[in-house]
Amino acid sequence: MRRLALALALILATAPAFAQVVAQHLFFEAVPAGAPSGASYEARQRLTERARTELLPAILDAAGLDGAAAVADLRMGGYRLHTNPSLHLTLRLEDGPTDRLAGAIAWSLEQDSVLVADFDSADGATGYALVRFPAGSLTPDRAQRFFLAAAAEHEGLGGGYTAFGDTLLFLNLRSDGGTPYSGLSDEAFAEFLRRAADAFPGAVLAATGRADARLVLQPPQPDSPALAPLRARHAALVSEILTTEPAR
Repeated sequence: MRRLALALALILATAPAFAQVVAQHLFFEAVPAGAPSGASYEARQRLTERARTELLPAILDAAGLDGAAAVADLRMGGYRLHTNPSLHLTLRLEDGPTDRLAGAIAWSLEQDSVLVADFDSADGATGYALVRFPAGSLTPDRAQRFFLAAAAEHEGLGGGYTAFGDTLLFLNLRSDGGTPYSGLSDEAFAEFLRRAADAFPGAVLAATGRADARLVLQPPQPDSPALAPLRARHAALVSEILTTEPAR
């Protein structure tokens, strides 16, 4: 177990120094489910970067946190068979404030949910697996092709992933009742990922372990009235950056 913890620690060490000392990791996208399907990855990344710089600090401030002190890394992430740019925010918070912040982010950025994980938890109930690629080789296209290949091995692997450098992190997330959304035990989850990696050039199942992880769903209403203009600003950015020009 120490070896697995060290493997994940080395991957997480690619984040800025601020992220290395915190316990809570929030993973989310800025591209909404209803975004134009023809938008390029580059355009979706521009939207994500604008959301990171223009909206995220204000969302944290609305939640009573110091938005200027938080660090959010731009990464690749997969959700329901689609790869998008994603953000990884790290903070030291208790579970309650973390979940409220996750809900505020989900509501403001029009996301179904935000993933929250604590990789230092001593009693984590969620299994994870790390799939590693050769240094410098992991592009959005390659990550998406592996995502689809993993889901072809078992549909339960198509829920999502997040990238750390040249490594993909897959979490076998549970419902509130403790049932894996994948329909797989942690052992079977890792085994199907191993099969997908064995068949995919350059990929290798590097490690498995356990974490405390959960999905925080978008609330029906925001906790703070300050979030409404931020959601409107996000909608305007989506329209500005992702809406394709009409055919001429």
